[in-house]
Amino acid sequence: MPYQTLVAETKLTEDKWIQAYEVQPTAREVVHHVIIKVRQPGAKVSSKEADDGADEREGYFAIYVPGNDHAVFPKGFGKKIPAGATVSFQIHYTPNGKATTDQMQLGFVFAKEPPRHTIHVAGVASMNFSIPPGAPNHEVNARIQLPFDAMVTGFMPHSHLRGKAARYEATLPDGTKKLLLDVPRYDFNWQLHYQFAEPVRLPRGTTLTYTAWYDNSANNPANPDPTKTVGWGSQTFDEMMLGYVEYYVLGQKTLTQAKGGDARAR
Repeated sequence: MPYQTLVAETKLTEDKWIQAYEVQPTAREVVHHVIIKVRQPGAKVSSKEADDGADEREGYFAIYVPGNDHAVFPKGFGKKIPAGATVSFQIHYTPNGKATTDQMQLGFVFAKEPPRHTIHVAGVASMNFSIPPGAPNHEVNARIQLPFDAMVTGFMPHSHLRGKAARYEATLPDGTKKLLLDVPRYDFNWQLHYQFAEPVRLPRGTTLTYTAWYDNSANNPANPDPTKTVGWGSQTFDEMMLGYVEYYVLGQKTLTQAKGGDARAR
């Protein structure tokens, strides 16, 4: 099914800070994922399904994927909902042969006071890749250069049924390389958010590289069609190459303004 995009008015008369959230579909058996964004007052939201990856690279405010339906932020951290904002829901339903009705619910725990740090999420992604038929270990890379000092708090890799492994690495301005996260066995049915015990500082000029590996062979029991060349697409039988990054900065800039945002793949 095409993605469904719905919009809810918050009708908030003042800015609010979120300490925790939870996403609850009432028909979980047909909900593949939900990406929730908070839009500024007056912002227009398109209901057209987009396959170019621009929407995914914007990150998310809240998310629902297999194995991940809520978040609780540590003391001093939070996310902001401006007064008068709207909330958009990108919902991907997967039919199961039965007529079904779903009522999407989003619950918030409001912070009692503004946090010291505002949490942001951005996506490091590549849309220009092609996975050959039968390829057992196809590698795709995407990278972005940070235009500010970023304090990284966590990661969430995302691929579809051919996703095999994922890795985040940083190349610091002095050339030092740093492994940030290695996921040797990615599981499409259990998409975890990996949280650092302590935030990792990445200075301005750091190149953040996200690498994903794909198994498009017949040895992958989840592979929809090992004879097909696979590229970027929104449906589960397509693929995505997307590494979410959770971070905070002292200023107002975000990773969507970073140099090299059009990541290149090989």
